[in-house]
Amino acid sequence: MVKEILLILTILLQIVATIVAIRLSRRTKYNLSWMLFTVGLTCLAVLRLGEYFRIKNWTSVQLPSEVSLWLGIAVSLCFAVGMLLVQKIFDYITRTELQQRISERRILNTILRTEEKERQRFSKDLHDGLGPLLSSAKMSISALSEIKDERSKEILRNANYVIDEAIRSLREISVNLSPHILNDFGLSRAVSNFINKLPRSSMRINYSTNLRTERFDMDIEVILYRVICELINNSLKHSGATQVTISLIYTDEVLRLDYRDNGCGFDVSAQEQQGMGIVNIRSRIRSLKGNMEMKSTPGKGMAAQIEIHI
Repeated sequence: MVKEILLILTILLQIVATIVAIRLSRRTKYNLSWMLFTVGLTCLAVLRLGEYFRIKNWTSVQLPSEVSLWLGIAVSLCFAVGMLLVQKIFDYITRTELQQRISERRILNTILRTEEKERQRFSKDLHDGLGPLLSSAKMSISALSEIKDERSKEILRNANYVIDEAIRSLREISVNLSPHILNDFGLSRAVSNFINKLPRSSMRINYSTNLRTERFDMDIEVILYRVICELINNSLKHSGATQVTISLIYTDEVLRLDYRDNGCGFDVSAQEQQGMGIVNIRSRIRSLKGNMEMKSTPGKGMAAQIEIHI
């Protein structure tokens, strides 16, 4: 009885496996090894059915011994040859995954380039459009300097001060949107310039690099610059850090960034699930085929290491 139940269960499982194999044939692009496995499973199901009929003594539907023999040979051949050819399925899966990663990287690179072009366009529009208007307003106010009334002079001085502040803010916004120093002098000078222009605070930034006049692909420079700026802004706004250490080293065709702060720290996995900041940084680095490791413990600061092979 137990033997009969197990045999029925085996038949049912093999029939289900055969159906699943047939349904998956399209996804494997009708690969020969998969087709052989499907045929082998079908033959096994037929053989098990023959054994079941033999146990039940249903002689009218029993398979002839010759047929059973050839089915057994067919099963052995199908599984043996299929196993020899199965590498093609794994090769196909690997190629598909590689093509998917390449497509994702291309899409991400396109998005990043488009974003940078829009930053540059917006920066140029601000500088070339609003800048001259503010300068003209300043010149017009300066032409009124001969006014004798003290009240009017005070109003003019205030207006002049406000316009100067607007021009200064406009320059800062324009530079942050598209830092011209990055395009003209490279990554190291751009990072130094960004750090020097930060508002004075209780957070001290120690920046060291062996870069001098080296230039890299524009994508690498722009993305690394944005990543460093975002890490610094995160430390300023959220960590409560008093010290940040940044090391940017180029050696053996590898560009390495080491960023550390002594802030409040955070749960990296939780931040990746809740916020887009770390996810965006990882995506940007991945678009350069780089590696990034970020470690942080609540109350013990954070550390990020990035490596990009040039």
